[in-house]
Amino acid sequence: MLCLMRVLLAASWLLLPSCVHLFTTRVDYTASAPAPSVGGSAFRAEFIPKGAESGLALSAGVIGGATVSEIGPYQVRLHAFGQSGDQRTFRVTSFTLTSPGQFTAPMEPRGFEGRAEFKPTQTTGRSRASLLLGPWFRLDEYRDRELLIEAGIEVTRRGGVSRGSLRIPLKQTKTSRRDSHFLLNELWQDIRGEEDPVIEALPPPPESP
Repeated sequence: MLCLMRVLLAASWLLLPSCVHLFTTRVDYTASAPAPSVGGSAFRAEFIPKGAESGLALSAGVIGGATVSEIGPYQVRLHAFGQSGDQRTFRVTSFTLTSPGQFTAPMEPRGFEGRAEFKPTQTTGRSRASLLLGPWFRLDEYRDRELLIEAGIEVTRRGGVSRGSLRIPLKQTKTSRRDSHFLLNELWQDIRGEEDPVIEALPPPPESP
């Protein structure tokens, strides 16, 4: 019976347009000031969305579409850019995320444990170290348009240890894209029980601060 229903469903879709558009809006946060420096290293913060909200939409010439807004929650990754042969590692000694006038969220020490090791990049003479922080931050797309990161940093260098603090102001940015999907192909995969594996991986680190 279930097999027959799937066949009838497939036949009904043959009578309709077979293309659906997926509209995705990515809500991100980017630095609004030059990269601050500690121990000869320039620091950059990256917000990685870990979820999405979706809904239905209609567009002329298609059956329907889906709109997806990647608005978090977010996991923060800190990148430090130094000079090859100078910086060895860095670690975070304190971390606070603030949305001016909205909230102030200090992170517990267990959220930034460990040291990040500087390694060569594709740019000659430049090294990079990246540290993924533990907690996820849930932000409001309309309320939290500006953020401020304040962090204590310790950098181990060839000549000793340098300590300092970071202030990284960020502003919300949005980018959009449209992907087209052919329903017949996806329906056929569903009938055959084929599904692509979902592998959640971190994006590649940036090459510059």
